[in-house]
Amino acid sequence: MGDVPAQKRSSFALSRAATAFIVFECLVGAQGLLAYQDRFLTVAEMQRRGITQGLPFIWHFGMWGDFLIISPLAGYVIGRYSDRWTLGPILISLVVGLILALSFSWLYTLSAVPEAHVQNHHLTSAGVVHLLYMAIALAVFTQFFFFTDNISVRALRAVSVMLFVHVFFGTHMALGILKLIYHFGWYSTQPLASIFGWITVGTVLLGLVWRNCWRHSNV
Repeated sequence: MGDVPAQKRSSFALSRAATAFIVFECLVGAQGLLAYQDRFLTVAEMQRRGITQGLPFIWHFGMWGDFLIISPLAGYVIGRYSDRWTLGPILISLVVGLILALSFSWLYTLSAVPEAHVQNHHLTSAGVVHLLYMAIALAVFTQFFFFTDNISVRALRAVSVMLFVHVFFGTHMALGILKLIYHFGWYSTQPLASIFGWITVGTVLLGLVWRNCWRHSNV
């Protein structure tokens, strides 16, 4: 009889993880669908709209990072740790996630480069969905890093490394490196020359290193 509660907890954890994963992936898929409807999914569609310079959805490596890294990672975190979370910290994390998502989305609108998520200094429909996705994801990882006790060293390191990889891709740094090898006539931006991009990468790296060191100092 003593094993039944543990089995139920395991089942519920798997259910929460799977549900979260599906919701996150559906939000990514919705962005792709909206970009397709906006004729900004691929380079060919973008150019048929008369836009010769821009970043279509399929070439936004941050979206691939959402699909392959963030959604599975958020699902894992929710399935593994959400049974320890309480309402107060969850609300704080949601507020933090929303504020950060709104701030980043506003910064995106400052760019003059047309993208699937931002055009003419305004969020597109795909951009609005991405704002929602980002707010929830940032809330999950805020909860994980600052309001979750007894995180294993391995889990903390793994999540930190994967998040840093995503940020590197999401700030277009990987695309910038690829551009050094291949000439993309449809993308004139130089991500590797972006001060804001490097500040973002550096800030995230320092924050993750600090959080991992803080973890060890409190063991």
